[in-house]
Amino acid sequence: MFKGIAEGMIQANGKRWIHWGFLLVVVGYSLTLTIHFMLVILNQPYVGVYTLKDGNKVTVSQVAPYSWGESARIQPGDTMLSIDGQPAFENRNVRIFNMVGLAHKLTLDRDGTVRSLVVDNNSSQWALLFYLVLPLGFFVTCFVEVLFLYLRKERKSVVHVLIALLVTLSPLLFEIAANARHDSWSLRLTSFSILFTLVFLVHFLRDYFLPCGFRLISDWMLGCLYLCASMIFINSCFFVSREVNAYYQQELVFSVFVFSLLCVQLARLYTQIKASEYGRVIHLLIVGFMLSTLPFIALYAAPNMIIGTSLVPVEWTTPFIIILPITLCSMILSSAFIDMSFYIGQFGYYCALSFIITLMMMLTFLGVTQRHFTERPEAVVRFGLVCFVTALLILYVKEYSDYRLRDMLHPHRVSRQSALNRFLQTSKSEYTLRHVALMLRRAVQSELPVEDAGIVIIKADGQIRPVNAPIHPDLLRFARAADAELEVRRVARKGFRAVLRARGAEQVIFVGKWVKPGRALNLDERIWLETLINYARVVVDNLYKTEGLMRAFKHLEDDRAKIPHSMNRWLFSISENERAHLSRDIHDTNIQDQLAIAREMDAAMKTIDDPETRTRIDTIRDRILDNADMMRKLIREMYPADIFHGELSKALDALFRRVNLSAAFYLETAISRTPHNLSKQNALCLFRAVQELLGNAMKHAHCTRVWLGLAFDDARGVLSYRDNGIGFDPKTLDPYFSTMGLTGIISRVQGLGGTVEFGAQELGSASGGFALCIKLPITNQSKRKELQI
Repeated sequence: MFKGIAEGMIQANGKRWIHWGFLLVVVGYSLTLTIHFMLVILNQPYVGVYTLKDGNKVTVSQVAPYSWGESARIQPGDTMLSIDGQPAFENRNVRIFNMVGLAHKLTLDRDGTVRSLVVDNNSSQWALLFYLVLPLGFFVTCFVEVLFLYLRKERKSVVHVLIALLVTLSPLLFEIAANARHDSWSLRLTSFSILFTLVFLVHFLRDYFLPCGFRLISDWMLGCLYLCASMIFINSCFFVSREVNAYYQQELVFSVFVFSLLCVQLARLYTQIKASEYGRVIHLLIVGFMLSTLPFIALYAAPNMIIGTSLVPVEWTTPFIIILPITLCSMILSSAFIDMSFYIGQFGYYCALSFIITLMMMLTFLGVTQRHFTERPEAVVRFGLVCFVTALLILYVKEYSDYRLRDMLHPHRVSRQSALNRFLQTSKSEYTLRHVALMLRRAVQSELPVEDAGIVIIKADGQIRPVNAPIHPDLLRFARAADAELEVRRVARKGFRAVLRARGAEQVIFVGKWVKPGRALNLDERIWLETLINYARVVVDNLYKTEGLMRAFKHLEDDRAKIPHSMNRWLFSISENERAHLSRDIHDTNIQDQLAIAREMDAAMKTIDDPETRTRIDTIRDRILDNADMMRKLIREMYPADIFHGELSKALDALFRRVNLSAAFYLETAISRTPHNLSKQNALCLFRAVQELLGNAMKHAHCTRVWLGLAFDDARGVLSYRDNGIGFDPKTLDPYFSTMGLTGIISRVQGLGGTVEFGAQELGSASGGFALCIKLPITNQSKRKELQI
């Protein structure tokens, strides 16, 4: 035994060391790359000058935004004479790539004036923001998500794939910034990121949707993607010479193929699952991809291809890529993150509002500045995009601020919600229209500027009868103008009326009179009033249905044989629900209060020195605990929890033990094993029958011996009972319906399709005693709705 325990501990420690070792490798790899790229970006400023070569003449064609060349005010049209003391036309980067990405000293000619520039290692604030701060924020986001996923100790393969995807994706922006600075690490890692980011993404989505029966891609195709990506990466590392700002032709072609395959498969998947719960996940995924990639495509890539220039610098589009890892991680940790479905649903509405605001601001801007759109269209479009994004963010911030400041903005909302809750809770125990009218009157008078309110009934002959008297005469006049439409209507700015129930020509109408001077209801008040009236309609409709049911039941209660079995089951279900609610209330209130009093008495006894007082308090404490124990026994009798856990035998054993402790007779039992297909409703029926029979034996039978047996076969269960008591005549049983006593046993058994047979047998007594046999069919749980408590 000890050897097995030791082996288990060694195995557990080994797994723990592997777990933390892998985490250490991932953390070390990520931090090493981050520190290296940050040092490269800080120590080697990006010059960012693009050139045109005409023989030996090198002319500046473009200066990259936020680069050192822009900070040094190098302009297109300047002639580049030398780079680091070497003629410009002989510079390797100029000859091959037509650019100056990295240099220490430049000499250029502008309009006949020769200028010498020394590259300053101190980057501008904008350059640090786009080339250092934003990549660092993207890396930290991915890094934190990796740690969060790994420390949660998720064992699913989809989580491991997502971790690999985030580790591969995290240094991407750093690699792009370091790539322009001749960094050899970034030249290789960029190839790896381009290749495996999309492959890991396909693998992640495949494993994510696989448990729900949707196969995004086959195992064979996924293996081919990994094999092709590995071969291209090996070729890129060992057989291709990488230079600054290198073109990754093989990687880009492979990525376009994988991305196209992914889009086709996701479109096919969406058509299959859009109606399921996973359709919401697809919506989240699509919105995440659009928000992360659409700015780059719509504002930079597409304009460059169409008009030859971009609407915004590419650096402006990089912050949006941070949405991609957040989207992917939220798919796994939907319970840890906020629910994005609500914000996605609001996105279209907010975009429409933002578009209207942007259009108005652009028209105002063009009118004030007296400019035409054709003068500088890219500047106008850029201004419009900034306005659109700003308006969209303001709308989302406003919604969040409204939620956080809801108590300040809507100080009465909490009290109004409490009034609705009180109305619903109180209406549970009110069974007359008069009490409902009083509750509605109190509710509207406490929350609205209402002078008086009440319910009136308009009969078919046109007579108006107020439910509660006296009532204001104006309310009767308002009620006469009511129609049968179920909505709240104003009456000449003096009050309101609403039809709560309309049945034929008879109407139940709720009317109210505003206080003077009157005022219009605000939006919150109107919504609250409409909600209250909708609740009242449900309550009033249920009251009338209950009254109709009780009238019909009064004709049946004098003879239980007339009551349908389905109604029998329904009535006993209500009875058991009430017992369950009552037992929970006793446990949660009375027992807990008595235990709290006992604890307070224990604390008080520590401060009392008088022995007589301590003795009295101790006696009272014991009585309180005895009462709490008696309540627990009562709860166990009212609510046999073992029954609802499928353990009838255990519940009966507990009942027999309680009976043996207090009964004056000898109890002999023979209980068979409970079949697995015995429904909870039938098991509860047998338990209640045994409970009632033993209770009668203790109170009325005056017997000395009781025999009770319960046997099951494939079709039914048979409960047999005999005693040697005084017995009784079954013909004297009360014919009225009841949920208690032997009458309740008969009604309950017959409601479940069983039979009850009475008889008398000798059991050591000349009086004959009392005998009863219950035969109850076994009902499979899947064929009948179970009793829910």
